[in-house]
Amino acid sequence: MLTQYVAARITLLLPFIIEGTRADEGGHWGYGDNNGYNWPKLCVVGLRQSPIDIRVHDVNYVLLDRMEFVHYDHIGPANISNNGHTIEADGFETWGEKQPYIQGGGLKYRYRLVRVHFHWAQYDHFGSEHKIGGLHYPAELHLVHVRHDLTLSEAVRKIDGIAVVGVFLMIEDNGSSTAAFSSVIENIIFPGKRSSVRGFRTQPLLPKHTEAFYRYEGSLTTPECYEAVIWTLLAEPITINGTQAHNATLPPLHELALVMRGDIGDMAAKEQH
Repeated sequence: MLTQYVAARITLLLPFIIEGTRADEGGHWGYGDNNGYNWPKLCVVGLRQSPIDIRVHDVNYVLLDRMEFVHYDHIGPANISNNGHTIEADGFETWGEKQPYIQGGGLKYRYRLVRVHFHWAQYDHFGSEHKIGGLHYPAELHLVHVRHDLTLSEAVRKIDGIAVVGVFLMIEDNGSSTAAFSSVIENIIFPGKRSSVRGFRTQPLLPKHTEAFYRYEGSLTTPECYEAVIWTLLAEPITINGTQAHNATLPPLHELALVMRGDIGDMAAKEQH
């Protein structure tokens, strides 16, 4: 967990662009012998590889207009799956005109949400892919968006084809919980399992304040590590329930409570695949 000193520095930031240095750990996920650990070896070629270690003294402060999270409060169907590496939500393209998207905040295009997934580790202090001042958060949430005028296959070949919003997660014993979301996760604890929900809402995955963020041009953090990503890392984290995190029966998922502040939506109404 970040020290109070570092957290305090973050809360003072305005919207800005940052310059960073490559994180030593690369794309470590910490899932065992067959995943995560070998990825840095596959992603060392390039000029703008992610993740990075954000050093406050390297930050360039730039005032930008507010980033807009459009339709993030809409409730719609989504697919929740366990692919053996992470818990992932997709299916937002079925929302039609209500598909969530982002714009503003220095972005030149509109980017539509296509996927949500998490990165964490077996130990609370090393879960996030990105680091702030050399320190990890317990986990990191990625909201993956594709440029509105491109397909995904086209977007990975454009330097600004993908926009990922990263949200850091903190663990607190008194953090609030969302039992409905937990009940969905419990049904996909094994790789390959998939669950559909009719009431998914992305707004609770964001912190209360989204005005301050880190921005840099980087890459996907999984092979093929395409250098096509505009990264926006929100300075304010969200909180997950520490008690539920350590009592869950999802090793090594027990370090990710997957219980967000606020209401995810009516996720109890689900259909199992």
